[in-house]
Amino acid sequence: MTESVSTRTKSLTESTESVSTEGPLIEDRWTNNITYRQLVLSSCVGIIQLWWHPYLHDFTKLLPFLFLYNVFSIFFAYPMFYLELALGVVSKKGVLNCWDMAPIARGIGFSMLITSTFTVLALGIVSAWSLALTVHSFHAFLPWLHCAAAASPPCAARHRPLPTGSEVPAQSFFFNFVLNLKRNGLSGGLGNVVPELTVYYVISWVLVYFIACKRIYSYSKMVLFKDVLAYFVLFACAVGVFRLKGATRMFKECDWGVLSNGLQIWRDALEYSFLQMTISQGTLVMLGSYSLKQKHKLANTATLAFAVSKSCCTGSALILGAAHGALYVDYDNSTNIWRGASSSMIIWADYVARIPGSQFWSVIVFFTLYVLSLSSMALLVQTIISSFTGRLVRKITWAFLILICVLFCFIGIITLCTQGGLYILNFLMSWPVSKPRVPIAALVTFIVTYVYGQTTFCEDIYFAVGEYPCVFLRICWALSPVMLLTTFLSGMYLGPAAEAAVGWTLVLMTLLPIVVVVLLYLVFKFRVRNMLNEK
Repeated sequence: MTESVSTRTKSLTESTESVSTEGPLIEDRWTNNITYRQLVLSSCVGIIQLWWHPYLHDFTKLLPFLFLYNVFSIFFAYPMFYLELALGVVSKKGVLNCWDMAPIARGIGFSMLITSTFTVLALGIVSAWSLALTVHSFHAFLPWLHCAAAASPPCAARHRPLPTGSEVPAQSFFFNFVLNLKRNGLSGGLGNVVPELTVYYVISWVLVYFIACKRIYSYSKMVLFKDVLAYFVLFACAVGVFRLKGATRMFKECDWGVLSNGLQIWRDALEYSFLQMTISQGTLVMLGSYSLKQKHKLANTATLAFAVSKSCCTGSALILGAAHGALYVDYDNSTNIWRGASSSMIIWADYVARIPGSQFWSVIVFFTLYVLSLSSMALLVQTIISSFTGRLVRKITWAFLILICVLFCFIGIITLCTQGGLYILNFLMSWPVSKPRVPIAALVTFIVTYVYGQTTFCEDIYFAVGEYPCVFLRICWALSPVMLLTTFLSGMYLGPAAEAAVGWTLVLMTLLPIVVVVLLYLVFKFRVRNMLNEK
């Protein structure tokens, strides 16, 4: 036993003193702990934190949902954040090769990459939306201040009752003049490609290529700018938003009874907590694998990332909820804000139209959203690239990156840049982007705790960074597999037949590599055992 420990210590020491050229990762490392920690924290300050809030449209559920989200973040998301980051730090390998410690789990890496693929595809169109609204903010006056005569369905002027089927100015402009949205859903197909949106989408992917081609080391240089910009916008908006009349409506109308009406809001909150902290998409494993050579405190980094994620996400949700309450006062009844991906964009647009210097703040807010979306896309692309930069790809990484960007661009243009693109985006966010994260996280904790061994993994962390995970983390890792899988399986309802059929097909396709690798591993293992027994 002493021999094995000393051997492990020796190998780990050697790996920290020299960077092997045979590993699958590129040889970037940060030179100091501050830069490394800054990039890890920045992974929790992205477009999703300021944009994707599933219950903005419903005042009765918004605060209960945020409460559940923060509770699940403490007991599930934070331990998983630490675990995935530690997995990269210990193995010094990417999301595909870090499973050398348990070869039966190699399929988890492929499932993480598929989740990253769906996520970056969805975020691409959000960047196009943000750029479109940034450009429109430079008009002589904000075009969503008033109703357009050609709007269909009709747009209702402010301070009047909102007729059934009509829309507020911000929503009417966004749907009619930015998205050119089909109002009959996906019946009859996706519709035509929207030219203006397509141009902005292509521009976004060109910029992502130039960010990602410099690799993760250069990406860290833009982190400080976008984080400061994001918090400046959140602070400035928080100062002014609660002075609006009706800003407290979400507190008056919240109904805590919704927590006992069903498990759907609980499942949504759990999936949301993983999505907000970039869990089960391979990004944290990738960032951990690029960690610096000297020892550092993983617990401090994970705790700071948790604080950054919660402040950014909860703060933006409260700001948007308050702005929605002010919009509600204008019409003295329902605002008809759609649920899903469009709600936050519409409320951000409506909020900046209410404050002095509306054009300036509109440019700042939507430019910030655009920068955040580009950085989130670049980080996901880097996650995918770093998983395949071995000897066979390293010399042609630029061509591989171009291929990835072109494929994403083409797929996005023919689906998300169409008149029905909003429906596709809502579907992606509700199904393949969110739902696979829970079972993937459950399997990661199961493999580390019960297959590789939690004690062995904790010792590896100690040898790598000089700290031993606390009791709270170890208990959460031990209990998480059963609780997460139970939550996931309880949500396998049918719902709308067509959507559920396609949605669960994509979710199961995302998880399919895990099953395939397990079966192949077991077949190979038993075959080798039988051959040895025959000899």
